[in-house]
Amino acid sequence: MEEVIKVRYSYDQLHGLVKKIADEITKSGIQIDIVIGIATGGWIPARILRTFLPHDGRFPKPLYSIGIINYDSEDNLLDDPTIVQDLPVNIGFQNKNVLLVDEVADSGGTFVKAKKYIEALSPKSLYTAVIHLKDKSKFKPDFVGENAGNNWIIYPWDVK
Repeated sequence: MEEVIKVRYSYDQLHGLVKKIADEITKSGIQIDIVIGIATGGWIPARILRTFLPHDGRFPKPLYSIGIINYDSEDNLLDDPTIVQDLPVNIGFQNKNVLLVDEVADSGGTFVKAKKYIEALSPKSLYTAVIHLKDKSKFKPDFVGENAGNNWIIYPWDVK
């Protein structure tokens, strides 16, 4: 079995990876209308992405949050990700290009749950972005900062 290595990232390193993702989205020509962060780990990268994504010069992209837990308080993987915070009902996803953001695709279960939830709201299109993608993830996001192999990522916002 492959050894799990704990890797710490600084805010500056993560900022650079999110900028890389934003540059890839911009180069692709995709026009994002709404950014959704998966709470809680996706809040910070979603907020940073919102800053970097092109907008009409007047208003930044709307930013929302969906709460999904995939681990308990002891960092044990749950059998099934659980939605603990819904999106506001009045967003209006029709004819909107949505970007769903999280910090890591570990098992991929959180992304699968969130994608299914958002697709039921009938957006024009749904794209996904993640700072770190694990090798074992069953979900492959559209935009990835970097591959994390099997490493356990320690984000600065999770340090106790």
